[in-house]
Amino acid sequence: MTQIGTGEGKLYLATVIDLFSRRLLGYAMGARHDAELVVTAMHMAAATRGGDVRGVIFHTDPVSEYGSRRFRRACRRLGVFQSMGRVG
Repeated sequence: MTQIGTGEGKLYLATVIDLFSRRLLGYAMGARHDAELVVTAMHMAAATRGGDVRGVIFHTDPVSEYGSRRFRRACRRLGVFQSMGRVG
């Protein structure tokens, strides 16, 4: 999640990048950094990969949006395994 300052206030950008190819697969931008933003980016990434992402490992930093019930539920529905780094 990246915060971007604009003339009208802050925007937040959530991205999903394939670690192997370094290709941007999905993104979402909004005025709030919440679970909806990261779920939207993940769904775009799944669509970019053709929809079948079962077995993919989704690694994130330990921030609340990625640990939210909404995001965990979206991962389960897609068959995606979550991996989260540690603080520090």
